[in-house]
Amino acid sequence: MVDRDTPSVRERRLARELRQLRTDAQLHAKDVAARLGWSPSKVSRIETARIGIAAHDLDRLLELYRVPDAQADLLRRLAPSARPRGWWDAYADTLSPGYANLIRLEAGSRALRCFGALVPHALLQTPDYVRQVVLSTWERPAPPEVERRVQVCRRRQEVLDAADPMQLWAVLDESVLHRTAGAPGTLDGAAVLRGQLEWLAEVAGRPNVTLQVLPFDAGLPPVTAGSFSALESRATGTPDVVYLENKTRIAFVDGEAEVHRYGRAFELLTEMALDPDASVRLIRRLAAGR
Repeated sequence: MVDRDTPSVRERRLARELRQLRTDAQLHAKDVAARLGWSPSKVSRIETARIGIAAHDLDRLLELYRVPDAQADLLRRLAPSARPRGWWDAYADTLSPGYANLIRLEAGSRALRCFGALVPHALLQTPDYVRQVVLSTWERPAPPEVERRVQVCRRRQEVLDAADPMQLWAVLDESVLHRTAGAPGTLDGAAVLRGQLEWLAEVAGRPNVTLQVLPFDAGLPPVTAGSFSALESRATGTPDVVYLENKTRIAFVDGEAEVHRYGRAFELLTEMALDPDASVRLIRRLAAGR
């Protein structure tokens, strides 16, 4: 088992499921420990997601709890051991635990639904646009740090180009299409925005990408706190985590009721927004300066 700073929301779900299975089996942690030759603290740390669980240890628990095959397969897919190491491990020393968890979650997700209130989702941003986002702060990151962040974002976007690509459905507020994409002190914001609009129109043609625009005259959106993104797990096939991403932190929401509410809000946004064809026509018109 490997100690980790911050367990992902799916690892926490696995921990909760294992704790519930033990309870359903009417076993105490000390009973499980005695039968498997573990210490009681090991059982506790697994059930609180303080440590990961190796594949063979998970199999022993599933056998002990007599878990049906279908449920056992789901839990195995939630386990960290089921997810191979990824490109992000090369950036382990420079990524925050929250950002590293976000990248792992995206890599293990079948679909993403998002609302962009101020900027396009990071998976849809051009390198020039990402660079301006990084620079739009009172801080002055050094050029190598700026390029590192741009490179990380570009690698993050590879989920859209994989053999089994993520299905991305994005709703953008119309203001995103008009806001000049220039950080303070830069002069090329209009050109960056034009390039971003052209890219949005192009990427919207992919079979795994759906893009809609929420027009100004649609009225107030059902969310007033800004952008959000909902991920659908490959393991469960259902939305299981919402994240709110900003410059300083990433907040994860994984309560079933809260995730459901965000899902309903996204459904309403898609009903209020222009349809995909009309959205792309608007984006192309704005990109052409008309």
